[in-house]
Amino acid sequence: MKNNAYLLNFLLPLVLISCSQKDQKNTKAMLQADGKIIEFQLDDQTPNVSMGMDYYSGLLFNINWAYNQLQIYDFASRKLIKNLNFEVEGDQGVGELFGFHVHNLDSIFLFSQMDPFIYLTDTSGFVRQKVRYQIPDGYSSAFVHPGYFLSPPELRSGELIVKTHFAGNYREVDNNALKQKHMVYAINLSTGETRFLNHTYPEDYLANGLKHFEPSIARNKDKIVYSLFGDHRLFYAGSYDEKLLSKEAPSAFLEKNLKLFPLEGGRFETQQYLLASSRYESLVYDPYRKVFYRFAYPTLEVSEENDVLRLRTAPGPFVIMVLDNDLNVIGESYFEKGDYLPSNFFINEEGLFISLNHPDNPENSEEHFRFQKFSLQFLDS
Repeated sequence: MKNNAYLLNFLLPLVLISCSQKDQKNTKAMLQADGKIIEFQLDDQTPNVSMGMDYYSGLLFNINWAYNQLQIYDFASRKLIKNLNFEVEGDQGVGELFGFHVHNLDSIFLFSQMDPFIYLTDTSGFVRQKVRYQIPDGYSSAFVHPGYFLSPPELRSGELIVKTHFAGNYREVDNNALKQKHMVYAINLSTGETRFLNHTYPEDYLANGLKHFEPSIARNKDKIVYSLFGDHRLFYAGSYDEKLLSKEAPSAFLEKNLKLFPLEGGRFETQQYLLASSRYESLVYDPYRKVFYRFAYPTLEVSEENDVLRLRTAPGPFVIMVLDNDLNVIGESYFEKGDYLPSNFFINEEGLFISLNHPDNPENSEEHFRFQKFSLQFLDS
């Protein structure tokens, strides 16, 4: 498969947005910086901006694309304790690493961007299993990216449920075509067979015209929830066999009427739409505080192409919405540009940690991963 055969890959603003807290709206709950800053020392091979990280059981995992490695940091000591270096080819080869998913410390799944293989390893770095699976016709391989529209896989009854993209010309997709397309499929880890699940794109998502339709997927014990780039609503179901329902969940900081894709525009207008218009990106679930966080981005006025392209690595202001288990918005926190890099964050027992390594932050460190801790504060009604 080729990159240009699949939708959305050209739309990868892999590094997201910045922040500094200001006004709060819908304030039953808010994220509060508590003054705690933590640092992880980096080696010479590790950039201070991650392409994807995840926390599990006292360990922070970081993927380093340039060296085909998965790093493991001990959260308590803030030290790198393991560098899992993977070969590209051979018996222990995993191709070029693109994404990973830590199911537990004995089951770490590795993914390349396009190859139809899943690799199973553990904290030893030894590849224990290699699964070749059947990519459904007209769709991509499993799209597992740990830093872009987060959508972690889910292991259920011997099947791995993964996000996918469908093939075609992005500009020619209409509502009738999109509503028939699947967002996820299941891979049987024993046979490599795949099957579509019942979750297709919302029936009316493109009813008023073309919008970027990348989803982010999060789950709690009761719901599978989808957030899409250009819709205030969330879409959810109790299982993969059920039809998706919708719930209004608008951010008070975004435009009421979200913009459409500029079909008549050129490169600048496209990038302006993707990087500077009101939109939603990652949706994540915090299992410790039992809330969802939805990352949203207000419209930013930019008039020069260099300025809009710089937003890929030095993004502007953003919002973190807090939603309860019923998907009610219970709070929003607004963050100014230039302080934080929210593509680099993780959640653990203590709170939400967001990177301070925004290029415009004077506290940006080339030698460390630096994070500000945020606590979820519930306000008196």
